[in-house]
Amino acid sequence: MPFNKPFQNATLMTGVIILSACASTRPAASSDTPSFGRAVQKNLTAQIVEPSPEQKADTYIPANRARRTLAREAYETDSIEPLPESITTDDK
Repeated sequence: MPFNKPFQNATLMTGVIILSACASTRPAASSDTPSFGRAVQKNLTAQIVEPSPEQKADTYIPANRARRTLAREAYETDSIEPLPESITTDDK
């Protein structure tokens, strides 16, 4: 049963009107605003911890066979100790 012509026209016009409400003369992500990208940069700054010069210089971590053996045994016997509770800035 095909639709009648006035119904098709009304549906088409309604769609055009709804879509035209989303139109803009200016792009949404315009880089000409002074604060463009500032939120992302602040989030990155809050999450990145710069290593100290001493930490950068100390890149050699020797293997500890005893700790590795204990860790493997704890994993195999399912007796892994729970991690300590983390502290965030909101907890202070």
